[in-house]
This record gives sequence, C-alpha cells and structure tokens, in this order.
Amino acid sequence: MKIKPFLRRLTALTLALASLLALAVPASAYVNASSWAVSSLNEADLLGILPDVMQDADMQEDINRMEMCYIATSAYEKLTGNTPYPNRTDYFTDTTDPLICAAYEIGIVSGYEDGTFQPEKLLTRQEFFMILSNLDRCIGMPIHITTDYLTNFVDRNQVGAWAEAATQEVVGLGLVQGTQIGNFWYLNPTGNTSRQEALVMFLRCYKNAEMFMQTDWITEEEMQELIEAAEAEAATGEAAELVSYALGFVGCSYVFGGNGPTSFDCSGFTRYVYAHFGYTINRVANDQVNNGVAVSFSDLQPGDLLCFSNTYSSSDWITHVGIYIGDGQMVHAANSTRGVTVDTVTSGYYYSHFAAARRILN
Repeated sequence: MKIKPFLRRLTALTLALASLLALAVPASAYVNASSWAVSSLNEADLLGILPDVMQDADMQEDINRMEMCYIATSAYEKLTGNTPYPNRTDYFTDTTDPLICAAYEIGIVSGYEDGTFQPEKLLTRQEFFMILSNLDRCIGMPIHITTDYLTNFVDRNQVGAWAEAATQEVVGLGLVQGTQIGNFWYLNPTGNTSRQEALVMFLRCYKNAEMFMQTDWITEEEMQELIEAAEAEAATGEAAELVSYALGFVGCSYVFGGNGPTSFDCSGFTRYVYAHFGYTINRVANDQVNNGVAVSFSDLQPGDLLCFSNTYSSSDWITHVGIYIGDGQMVHAANSTRGVTVDTVTSGYYYSHFAAARRILN
C-alpha cells in the first residue's frame, strides 16, 4: 500500500496537534487536582465533556449525582450530535434541572422510588458504574460479558444485583480497575468516588464509546473479501498465510490478560499469531513497539505490527496493537464488547491514534 505524501504529512500534523492539545489547559484550571489526574482533566475539557460547573469544583471532593448528569449529558451530546433537552421537567419532586431531566429521558440515570432524584447526594461507585453502562446502551453498544471479570475482587459480593451486569461490563472493558491494598483488590462498590477519579474513569468510557461509534462490525462476506484483498497485496507467501491465520480468530472474545487460543487481549493476540509462525515478540503492547524494525505508515505491508497510543489513557504509551492485513485494514483484539475484529486504519479512530509500525516478518 502506498499512501500519498499529503496523507503522510497529515498524519504527522494530526499526531503533533494531539500532543499540543494535551498540554493546552493549565493545571491551575482545576481546584486541588492531583498531578496524576491533570492530563485526563485537560483531555476531558478539550473533548468538551467537562462541564463548566466542574472547573471551580474541588477535584478531591466526592462527586454528586447532579454533577455526574452534567458530565454524562455533555458526553452524550458529543457522541451523538443530539443536544439533550427534556420534554418535561416534572419527573422529580426535588429538582426541575433540565440536564437532570434530560439524562433521565435519555436513560442515563434514574430516580428513587419516593419520586426524588436527590441531586446533591454523593454518587456511590456502583451507581457510577451503572451510569457508564447506561451511556453505552444509549449509543447502541451491546453488553457482551464473556467471563466473570469480578473474580479477583475480594468485595465483589458487595455489588448489588441491580449493578452486577454494569460492573462486569465496566471492569471487562478496562474502564474500572479497582484499588489494590496489599495483596488484594477492591471495587468498593458502596463507597464514593472523588470528582477526579470519576472523570478519569468517565474519560475512558467516553473514548471507548467514541471508538465504538467510529468503527464497524464485520460480516462473514466482508471477512472473505478481506482475505482475498490481503492475499493479493501480500508481499510474501508467509504474510498471506499469517493474515489468513489471524483472520481465523475473528469473533473470539477479548479478555484482559488473554493469551489464546480462544480469548485474547490486544497484545496477547498479536504475540500468539506471530508465535505460530516462529516469531517471538514481547507480551505487553508498550514493549512490542521495540520488536522488529520500524516501517513508515506509507510503506505498510500485510503482516506488519501496528501500534497505537492514547486509546484509553492520556499518555504517550503504546496502549493498543494490531496486525495490518492490507487494503487499509487491521485485525486486532479490540475490546470485550467487540472481541477480535477488523477495522480500518487509514481514517477514523485508529488513524488518529496511530503511533508506529514494526515489521516483524523477515
């Protein structure tokens, strides 16, 4: 595949602009924000999902239900292009706030049985998990739980039955990671969450939802067309065999830490595929960028390793990897919602997050 020079320049400009934007908002814009949260707060603000009310709020104080509605409706508007405005404002006995009522109509939040919403009440973590999950449902993302993602948390029995599916989803998607104390991991589902913690997790949710909105599901007919296109473009017979082998895993589930053969995470998938052909690469995505030799985006060949940054966190790390299969497409273990699938890399979400390519095959 040969990409025109102006596209190569556009790629460089896009990546440079993204780096500049990440630094565009000063840390002083947020009251009492911890250093680890500032880059995510900056990014949330630049993406338009940080409402004005949060700019003057103490970031280390716990978030309440009203504030979460403001954030969620901002994200919904950015994702769908629909401005959230309620048909009615009399749903609750204790508030007529239009954004709260809009969030209720959309299906992001619910009230209490006594008819109240209690906007100033602090949000429990499992209520927060529900809001993350509800936002996914509002944009059409299906729940796809392939395993029990809560087995490693010692307090999993504290998760309410009403929040079980949502908690499984957000942990499986990597939106919520829990807290390690000693040798044990905790979800603390009935506890509260600071504003900055909630915003960091919500940013992961937004970016995952954005990826879902910008990518397509693949049919069996489309997969066969991809195999044929990859075989026609492949520089070597080995590359054609590797592409065909990798595409054979489309539909397998995504599991964090999965090494195959029926479930994978992104770097586990690439490592498994290359190993089948006798190539040993590192296990972690951020280390796989050191394998093989560098290749430019304009000179990609089927079988090349593609590396992406900033796909779920505000960092320059390599956070996702896939295998180029030709015709501007890659096969990869996307996430627990979509599993192993195929996406385009010459435009859209992954194009904007492209960081490097490595040639693994001889």
